[in-house]
Amino acid sequence: MTKKNDFVWKLIQTICWLIFAGYCIQTGALLFNYVYSLFKPIATNNLHLGLNLSELYSQSMLLYTLTFILIIAVSGLKAYVFYIILSLFKVLNLFKPFSKEVSEKISSTTYFTFLVGIISFTSIELIKKLTTHQYNFGVAARYFEDNGTFLVMSAILFSISLIFKRGIELQSENDLTV
Repeated sequence: MTKKNDFVWKLIQTICWLIFAGYCIQTGALLFNYVYSLFKPIATNNLHLGLNLSELYSQSMLLYTLTFILIIAVSGLKAYVFYIILSLFKVLNLFKPFSKEVSEKISSTTYFTFLVGIISFTSIELIKKLTTHQYNFGVAARYFEDNGTFLVMSAILFSISLIFKRGIELQSENDLTV
């Protein structure tokens, strides 16, 4: 690899590490804030980065808990997606990239990315529907706004996954003929 390519490769890994760390911190903060708000309901006024679910807490404890579970799940799944990507960097051999391990990592990333997109899309629709029934979700929808991004990303990763599976087949055929 050239120096420029090596630099870009390291930069991408560093950015993935930072994103992974950010999502882990966000997930931990959300989980802590939820548990803390159960014991101190006054904390529902400012849960995480301006998230105010005090009205929802007083209206319906079930919807409050469901909202938090969805927010924490999406944040945790995003962290897990980047964990898989980081583990992909460890097993990826750029000189012989088509391996079963790499294909499995890409497939896992595809499935979890799709799951993030679907949960986010469903959550946004649920919030829209319940908002018409006078429930106030504050800015909770912002945790789900990148649903389209994750759905498109999963489609791209699915295509890459199929290419890698075909590459593994061709590589194994080539190994058998040599």
